[in-house]
Amino acid sequence: MFESLRHCGVKPERYFKFVFAPLTGAALIILLLVMLLSTQLFKLLGLFAILLYFIPVMLLLITVLYPKIVVGRMRNQIDNNIHFYITHMGALSTSDIDRKEMMKIIANRKEYKALAEETRKIYLLMEKWNRNLSQACRFVARRTPSKIFSEFLDRMAHELDSGEDFKDFIKREQKTVMNAFATNYQGKLYSIDIFKEVYTSIIISLSFFAAFAIIMPFLTGISITFMFNIIMIIFIIVELGVLVYLKSVAPDDPVWQTSGEMTEVDWKLYKYFYVSMIACLVIFAVLLFANYVYKIVSIPVPFVVALTVTPLLIPGYMSRKEEAVIRDKDKNAPSFIMSLGASASARGGDVLESLKFLTAHDFGSLTKDVRNLYKRLKTRINKRRAWEKFSIETGSNLIYRFTDMFVEAIGLGSDPKDVAEIIADNFTVLNNLRARRAQTASSFVGIAYGVIIGIAFSLYISFGVVQSMNTLYSKLHIPNSFVGGILHTVPASNLAVLNAVVFFILLVHAIISSMAIKVMDGGRFMSSLVHLVGMTWVAAIAGYVSHTVMLNMLGINF
Repeated sequence: MFESLRHCGVKPERYFKFVFAPLTGAALIILLLVMLLSTQLFKLLGLFAILLYFIPVMLLLITVLYPKIVVGRMRNQIDNNIHFYITHMGALSTSDIDRKEMMKIIANRKEYKALAEETRKIYLLMEKWNRNLSQACRFVARRTPSKIFSEFLDRMAHELDSGEDFKDFIKREQKTVMNAFATNYQGKLYSIDIFKEVYTSIIISLSFFAAFAIIMPFLTGISITFMFNIIMIIFIIVELGVLVYLKSVAPDDPVWQTSGEMTEVDWKLYKYFYVSMIACLVIFAVLLFANYVYKIVSIPVPFVVALTVTPLLIPGYMSRKEEAVIRDKDKNAPSFIMSLGASASARGGDVLESLKFLTAHDFGSLTKDVRNLYKRLKTRINKRRAWEKFSIETGSNLIYRFTDMFVEAIGLGSDPKDVAEIIADNFTVLNNLRARRAQTASSFVGIAYGVIIGIAFSLYISFGVVQSMNTLYSKLHIPNSFVGGILHTVPASNLAVLNAVVFFILLVHAIISSMAIKVMDGGRFMSSLVHLVGMTWVAAIAGYVSHTVMLNMLGINF
């Protein structure tokens, strides 16, 4: 364990001083305080006070699992960036750059995260310890937590010792490493597919439990407040657990560019979002006064919430629309890069003239960006910034990353055609993997909507039965001394709270499910607002229909 920490850049002494000792001490202090103040906490928080006991347990778990967390995080960072890493190395290898200098360039790329740190170790072994590349690769391969990267370094060390040309090896490794990355990517998608079945079973089981918990107070006399807390705690914990699991399993492959620079599209989307939030507040205020203060109308709470969040459709729809444009640009990018590389190579490396020829071609939604790129390059003010502006304005993370590699390799004297072939081939592989990911996410959309309908029907039917039983029992004029242990009723105010709790559970499910959909497809969370609004309306309608039907079937008037 400590050896793994040392390889990941964490000294055991620092681990004990800054992680183990503080967290263990905090856990013991919190546990002692909770035990001493348990009576007051239960009076103040009710059953939620039990959650306080989980805090020291979680702190101790973090303390024990911290080394594995660090190693696992490093492994994921390497595996999630290995496709960019090997493409970048392939693009640089087509030039006459020195291998040590190549390692230095890649080590300075912070976007590679743990891969940059591992490459920095290789560079330092060559620069400071006078080791050759094969020796440095073997040293790091024995210590890196990623199997894919370790195997790549072992192969590179072997081929270098055997005297094979470095360019030929890196070119051949493109397919090998990309196949390993694709296998890892598809394995994560398969895990999500398996989890979707488990997820459905878990939520259905929770729905039955919640339905039974709603009826329990009327059968046993148990505190209805106690059951409220139980239902909410279990649902929230399970839903958050689902989101955390999906976040850890889903491939780290964002659709939107990650430069951190705001584009015109970003400003437009945020403007729509802020305007829609103001509209939500206005609608909520109007419904609040009309429904509860002046009592002009009588709208059920679920529909008040659904109407309030409806304006969020606007930024959600616009964000989904922009994501569709970005995906179309990604599909056309490989053909653009390949055409530009081949044309520039035929013209002796004249990229500007080749780009002028390509502005007449149709690259779908990428055409406008290509033409803007040509106009900027033609000014000859700042070529590197022109390319950077082009990649950022496309909004695509893949175009942003691969364009940077293409420009850098061309600047180092590489043949544009050789660089374009490597980048276009790997770009196509990623597009195919993303298509498979989109299918996985779209199937989960149907599951999420189906599950929320099932939860709404089960919970509201149970609530209708409870409401009917409570009214019926209240109308029976029988002394409590005879039936006090058989028939149990609750105040109408508690039933109103129960109705709110049921819809709160559905709203939490809608929020977390909509976020889970975007975790799966790699898009922005703003795009999930469409599903949030959709599932809120589905929950409100399904709940109203099921509740009304149940009351009519029981034939009890209120």
